[in-house]
Amino acid sequence: MHFLRRPNDLASKFAALDKSQAIIEFDPEGTILGANANFLGVIGYGLDEIQAKHHSMFVDPAERDSGGYREFWAALKRGEFQSREFKRIAKGGREVWIQASYNPLLDRKGRTFKVVKFATDITASKLRNVEYEEQIKAIEKSQAVIRFTPDGTILDANENFLKALGYGLAEIQGKHHGMFVEPAERDQPAY
Repeated sequence: MHFLRRPNDLASKFAALDKSQAIIEFDPEGTILGANANFLGVIGYGLDEIQAKHHSMFVDPAERDSGGYREFWAALKRGEFQSREFKRIAKGGREVWIQASYNPLLDRKGRTFKVVKFATDITASKLRNVEYEEQIKAIEKSQAVIRFTPDGTILDANENFLKALGYGLAEIQGKHHGMFVEPAERDQPAY
């Protein structure tokens, strides 16, 4: 993709990102170099509390001590971009979720000299999804539930459904909903 370039384009693009994204910069080892107001707002720290400290201060201890975390930073140092949802620990131990991309900046020799993270706080939507998942689990425990493809093929059914109708999952899975309907009704155009 090619963009039309005008004077001050780069500065204008960065100003737009700075307004809309939580941004933090690291050296290739993960030491914090700086962060914008949006990032500081998400994590609840002041810049003086995080600058020159390691990224690991935002990570759960179990993750921080894992080989996966060490490999995450090794990949960034190799210049490999990383993007997904991340759970992070904010000031006071508060859990936050971000959708983020970690972007290695490379020098002329192809070596990472800095990593810039652009992030969006998705904590509220993540917590809503957890709440919805808990509601679905409660429904699964108390109701008979069966799932179909759009054409009526049976994908799955919970224990309540199977007990209520007296089937095992293997007996119904992959078959059509019509097996539960009287033939006279099943043959009607409305069905």
